[in-house]
Amino acid sequence: MTNLLGLLAGFAVIIGGALSDGDPLSALCSLTAVIIVIGGTFAALLTQFGAGDILVALKGFIWLIKPPKTDLHEFIERIAEWSSLARSQGTLALENLVPEVKDPFQRQGLQMIVDNTSPEDLPSVLGILSDNTGRTQHIPAEVWEAAGGYTPTIGVMGAVLGLIHVMMRLNHPEELGGGIATAFVATIYGVGGANLVFLPLGTRFKNLAGELERERAVVIQGFLLLAEGKPGIVIRQNLSSFLEGHGKAKAKAKPGEAEPDAATQAA
Repeated sequence: MTNLLGLLAGFAVIIGGALSDGDPLSALCSLTAVIIVIGGTFAALLTQFGAGDILVALKGFIWLIKPPKTDLHEFIERIAEWSSLARSQGTLALENLVPEVKDPFQRQGLQMIVDNTSPEDLPSVLGILSDNTGRTQHIPAEVWEAAGGYTPTIGVMGAVLGLIHVMMRLNHPEELGGGIATAFVATIYGVGGANLVFLPLGTRFKNLAGELERERAVVIQGFLLLAEGKPGIVIRQNLSSFLEGHGKAKAKAKPGEAEPDAATQAA
C-alpha cells in the first residue's frame, strides 16, 4: 500500500504546487496533451513489447496492493517435515502431499522428489523453471521503465505541436497566452509521468522480481537437500543461513529428530 501512497503523494505535490500559485486546476487539464502523451507512449510500448507483455505489465499493478511473496520460514518447516516423512517411509509417501502444495514452483519440486530425480539433475531442471518464471516477472519492470523513457520525449513533442498550433493563430493575440500554457501541459504530463509514475514503478517491479528470484533460490536449495536425504534439522540450519534479509528461522529439532553432530552437519 505504501507504493500507492507514494504515487498519490506525487500527484498531490504537483497539484498542490500549482494551486499554491493561484493557478486554476483546469490549467493542468488538457485532453489533447493526454491523447498525445498517453496515446503516443502506448503506441511505442505496443511496437516494442506487443499487447501480451503490456497486459502483463498492467496486471502487475496488483503487486502494489499485495506483493507476491514466499513465506520462507513456513517453507523451511514444511520441507523439514517432508524430510522426516521421506526418511521414515520413503519418497513415495510424499506423493499424496503434492496436490496440497499451492505454489506451482514448489509443487513441481516436490513432484520431482517423488519421481526420484537425482540431486545432480534437480538443480538444473528447477533452475530452468525459475529462469522462465523470472523472465515473466521482469516484464512489468521492463515495460514501465521503457514507458519512463518514452514519455518525456513525447511530452516535448506535444508541446511543440501545441506551439505550432499557437503560431498559426498569431492573428488572435488574445489567445496566445492560453495556447502556450496548454502547449506546455504536455511537457508536464511527459516529464511528470516518467519521474513520478513510470520509472518508480519500473524500479519497484524490478526489486520485487529480484526478491522472488532469491526466494526461489532458497527453495531450490531446500529441495536439493531433500533429494540428498538430509535430516530436517540440517535442512533448517542450512536454509536459515539464507534468511538474513527475512529474519533467521531458529533451527530446532522436531520430536523424533536427533540433534546433528558436526559430522552430520558437514555431510
